[in-house]
Amino acid sequence: MKKYILLFGLCVIGFSAMAQQESHFTNFMNNYLPLNPAYAGAREVPSFTALYRNQWMGFEGAPVSQVLSFNSPLLNKRVGFGMSIMHRTAGISNSWTGGMAYSYDLKVSKKLGVRIGMHGLVRYLGMDFGDPSVVLRHQNDPATASAMDMNQYFGNFGIGAFATYQDFYFGASVPRMLAIDIGFDETNLTAAQEVPHAYFMAGGIFRLNESIRLRPALMAKYVQNAPMDLDVNLSFIFEKDASVGISYRAGGNGLGDSVDLLLYYQLNERFGAGLAYDFTISQLAKYQTGSFEALMRYDLRSKKRGDLSNPRFF
Repeated sequence: MKKYILLFGLCVIGFSAMAQQESHFTNFMNNYLPLNPAYAGAREVPSFTALYRNQWMGFEGAPVSQVLSFNSPLLNKRVGFGMSIMHRTAGISNSWTGGMAYSYDLKVSKKLGVRIGMHGLVRYLGMDFGDPSVVLRHQNDPATASAMDMNQYFGNFGIGAFATYQDFYFGASVPRMLAIDIGFDETNLTAAQEVPHAYFMAGGIFRLNESIRLRPALMAKYVQNAPMDLDVNLSFIFEKDASVGISYRAGGNGLGDSVDLLLYYQLNERFGAGLAYDFTISQLAKYQTGSFEALMRYDLRSKKRGDLSNPRFF
């Protein structure tokens, strides 16, 4: 079966401002740093996170993403530093994004901390129009006639805020502030544009009894001229070790985009791992078998496991 990779790839990277251009992650509550630079240092210990996502499995040319991030207090707990790198392939497109983040905790009171942060980003975007499986609807399209392998590098910056109050947290960010042209051709055609996205996040932990806690989390994403996306998650934490959660992602059509199942296990004071699976409930369910994520996190901590009750540590 022929793969219409060209059309799919252009749609995924966002050939207009009418759709979401950023990656979706079911483990958003464990992957805040690439989205919000103010999260750097919020865990109060040096922390590594690795995440792999295979979206819309069975759909040829569908997005596959890998994220690696590190964040830590710097000199003292009020200053945070972070680094992240993300790789994503979708159809004939291939992108790398690297960033460095800085945050500062205003420390409003003993219970309320408000971190503000910013990060700088460098991104590479490549398109391989010479892929033998590409189907061109217009053979003489000037956008692809000048070169078969197209590469582009550009920079950007983002800002954010992340607040913690007792067992709750709230955040807001715009990880890419600048609207960047991402067209490749040198003709008079209108170039594609990467536009700013706004993220809003919140969550916390509620003690149900001595061994079970409830951890709700919410992520909202907004871009001009597109519907707002919303992820809502409820996770139950058992004995501070195992976590089982379910999420709902709005969007798509009809009932929404997906219903997601999440599992996470804290093996010891430093290492934890998790899995997630998205059950698609939109019309895309006819063409693929869902999405899969794997997560690993390693903390350079010397604290007791009791400290894991803080939402910043989960």
